[in-house]
Amino acid sequence: MAPSAPSNLWLDQHYATPQTLVKIGRRRRLNLLIAGEGAPTVIFASGLIGTTLDWAHVQHAVAVKSRTVSFDKAGLGFSDPGPIPRTASAVVEDLRAALRAANIDPPYVLVGHSAGGLQMRLFAFRHPREVVGMVMVDSASEYQDRRIDEARNDRGNETQRRELLATYMRIARLARAGALVPGTPDFDRAVGPREPSLTPAMWAARVAQRTSPGYWRALRSESAASNSASSDEVAAARRSLGDMPLIVLTASKNISPRPGETAAATEARHDAWRSMHDEIAALSTRGERRTVADAGHSIQWDKPEVVIGAIEEVLALARAV
Repeated sequence: MAPSAPSNLWLDQHYATPQTLVKIGRRRRLNLLIAGEGAPTVIFASGLIGTTLDWAHVQHAVAVKSRTVSFDKAGLGFSDPGPIPRTASAVVEDLRAALRAANIDPPYVLVGHSAGGLQMRLFAFRHPREVVGMVMVDSASEYQDRRIDEARNDRGNETQRRELLATYMRIARLARAGALVPGTPDFDRAVGPREPSLTPAMWAARVAQRTSPGYWRALRSESAASNSASSDEVAAARRSLGDMPLIVLTASKNISPRPGETAAATEARHDAWRSMHDEIAALSTRGERRTVADAGHSIQWDKPEVVIGAIEEVLALARAV
């Protein structure tokens, strides 16, 4: 077992406890981490299992120059569970309700990683007057599993997703039964490795969150919707973003070879991913796609300086209008 990081007051203050719990319904609150001052406000949306912690190396650097907000989606992190299904629309409407409740008005620069990129594009498509810039961090795309499988002429991605959903359902049942016990393979699968970057308090918070039935209920629903209902929502709302500043960051090492897969097949999947990112960049006449060298899917962890630089570029362009 990897040792945990030593106690760190700054990390514990921001990531081991709720920050601003904003009421968005009679019995529901969304956790926001708000830092910095100035317009436009930069909104950070995490990927499928992500929380505010995903942006620890980015948000506070950007907050020196503008107000920033990261958030935990319903059922994840410190946010209360929300109604099922957890589609992109549900995520966007929760976020907008929280921003209104916290008196955080537009304009916004939207930053989305992975599934968060899909959700933030829906935000921009439906509310274009509120958004003045975007940064997509190895973003998911509409129907991406199907499209990648078509590029390879197989069903590997869809098969993998079905297996993952079955795993989520099984772990959810164990969580409801209180059967996710430390020292078991199921606990390790649910909670993940004890990362050295997590302080004892942060680790305790992660264990509590990932052994909660609400976490797995939300995760399974959002994952199931990503290539179906959420993709349908984004496709239906799709529109030109005009000349909005838009930077799309593509990880150079986000596609790993599968067992028995040829190099050509792996490259076909990567080509499909890059092509989808080109389509995102083409939504704006000022859209640009950049490949980030030596970065895996979570570019904000591997190359935070690249993400920070892209956000600062978009902020400067938005303010110059």
